[in-house]
Amino acid sequence: MAKRITSQVAELRQRIAALPDASEPPPTALQVLGRGGQERDWQQFLVHFLSPEEAHGLNHALLEHVLTALADRSELEFAFSRFEIEEIHIAQEVVTEQGRPDLLVWVPEEWFLCFELKVHASEGMDQTPRYVDIESFDGIGVEKDDVPRDGHNYVFLAPEDASSPEADEFVHLSWEWLVGEMQSFLMESYDEYPARTTAQLKEFIDTIRSELTMTEYEENQQEMVELFIENYDVITELEDAFDEEWASFESSWGTRLAQALDDATLVEDAEIPSEYAAVSLPIGDEQRQWTFRQGKSDWSWSFPKEWWTKLDEQRQVSETAKPNARVGFVHRLGQNRDEAVRDNTLIVTLRNAPSGHDTFYNGFATRFSDAAAEIRPAIADTNYSITGNKSNVLRGEYPIEIDAHESFFDAYIAALARAITQGAIGNPDLYSTIDRLYAETIEEDVSL
Repeated sequence: MAKRITSQVAELRQRIAALPDASEPPPTALQVLGRGGQERDWQQFLVHFLSPEEAHGLNHALLEHVLTALADRSELEFAFSRFEIEEIHIAQEVVTEQGRPDLLVWVPEEWFLCFELKVHASEGMDQTPRYVDIESFDGIGVEKDDVPRDGHNYVFLAPEDASSPEADEFVHLSWEWLVGEMQSFLMESYDEYPARTTAQLKEFIDTIRSELTMTEYEENQQEMVELFIENYDVITELEDAFDEEWASFESSWGTRLAQALDDATLVEDAEIPSEYAAVSLPIGDEQRQWTFRQGKSDWSWSFPKEWWTKLDEQRQVSETAKPNARVGFVHRLGQNRDEAVRDNTLIVTLRNAPSGHDTFYNGFATRFSDAAAEIRPAIADTNYSITGNKSNVLRGEYPIEIDAHESFFDAYIAALARAITQGAIGNPDLYSTIDRLYAETIEEDVSL
């Protein structure tokens, strides 16, 4: 079975590697507002840019360009004269007895263009036949009989792949075609119009393209989804196997760490819960007992017994019974799993627990900050740095070097061993400073 999975994963890797590099494009303003595909918003933008009286500085230019392009469409049988440009009227949501056509462009007693706009929605029941059958556009006072029959024009503006309009009189033109015409207009009139207007028009074009045309990034995403579905069984097998090993690691990392550290010895301690690992570690010239709190899905602590004290009873504990003073090295298995597995990076912090005792917490944080000049030389040759944070006062990032070990979990333990060595076992100067600050905070700041 392992050979089969290896073969399938190798093929999957090859197919993913063959996909072109493509990053997600930044969203347009309408998309940021969650309105990228709203039909009414597209209508408002289009009418704004086509209307000469709007304060965009285009005057009749874009309107003339679009009407000229429409006149070139043979299936529409539409014609207009540039001499009519000053006589053209535009109205949207035109009231009639059979509904409201989205847009009407007309020259009185000469011609009209009746537009129905669609983005993602389909045509309403008998919508286009009803607009063809009406006798007048009541809301603007345009009687169809006043317009020659060959001047009646109907446009169904919708995506290329939309269903055809029900009424044969309506000609299906695509937003994609209109985008091409607007883009052509921008190229032909480069630097002729206000920068804000051209930026807004380009933003409108980008919104339409983004909503209707699959980008290279989106094509990649779709291919990834198809690969996931196609390889779901093998992916699930791998995830289940890893999750099982991860759960086992959660309950055993402390024991494995003790076995990986030089001169460390597992010891028996009735006061330490059986699921934890009690360990004797050499710190300078002394042996100090530490607790590795394994078996937790997230907060995994490593600390000498003296750094976890139940204050009202003045005794060392391993549980979070309050009030307590807690300081120790922490690696978060749940929170930082992605960093560990995806980025092969172990994050370890020296944590001053904020939930134990407020006075101790604030007092230790202040003393640690005040001792920065003493601490910096002690961590100069380590991966740790002072954070300025009151809770995670030190932070270290350690590479999980998978290629140098038999398994990911062996590499994780090796990285953790290095972090504990640099933070305590092999760094008596740092250890003694933390130990002193801990004791001084309890003696001088905490009322027992």
